[in-house]
Amino acid sequence: MYRNGEQGGMIMKQIFAWSTGGILFLLMGWLPGPAGAQEIPGTLIFQQTFEEELTDWYLVQHSGATADYFMDEGKEGQGITLIITVPPTVAMNNLQLTFENIERPEGSDLYDWRVTFWIRTRTTPFTIRPIVAMSEDPWTGTSVNIPIETGGEWVYVDTVLPAGDFLTTDILLLIFHMGNPGDEFGENEVSFDEINLYLLDQPAGITGWELL
Repeated sequence: MYRNGEQGGMIMKQIFAWSTGGILFLLMGWLPGPAGAQEIPGTLIFQQTFEEELTDWYLVQHSGATADYFMDEGKEGQGITLIITVPPTVAMNNLQLTFENIERPEGSDLYDWRVTFWIRTRTTPFTIRPIVAMSEDPWTGTSVNIPIETGGEWVYVDTVLPAGDFLTTDILLLIFHMGNPGDEFGENEVSFDEINLYLLDQPAGITGWELL
């Protein structure tokens, strides 16, 4: 069972590990700023600026991984900073920042997804895995692993997740798995700002080209 305990706001809870069905499809880059990101047609499904009161976000901890959070200065206004501890034997899905209330858009099981966000980590290397997932057993999701290699600076991530025909639950989850075997372990600070989720449901094309 994915959820237990108090509902609403940011809470701590534990879950059993679940598998993610996504694989690396296209990594558009973790760049110093969004100017380097390619524009891709799509529909904005979810946006979190952290300027407003947080609802429907959860910290999930399991197998000795721990986390706490506070609102902090972000890249663009207010952000969120997590104080985390990831033991060296703990897999990524044992520490999660999860938004659990995305209304399923039409075509969720047909089109690729695009996720953009700012992230800053005190210590590197550090791995972050954004996931769009089912909200029920078997909790399958589409995801990509992104290594963060620059500590103490804001890094812009713009990545595409492959379509998943299993993404048909009425509510979808946006999840960030944090920490991976091989990363720097112990206590770390991880900050987020300006999280955006798009469904790439609009056609892209090239016009005005000629063969010479």
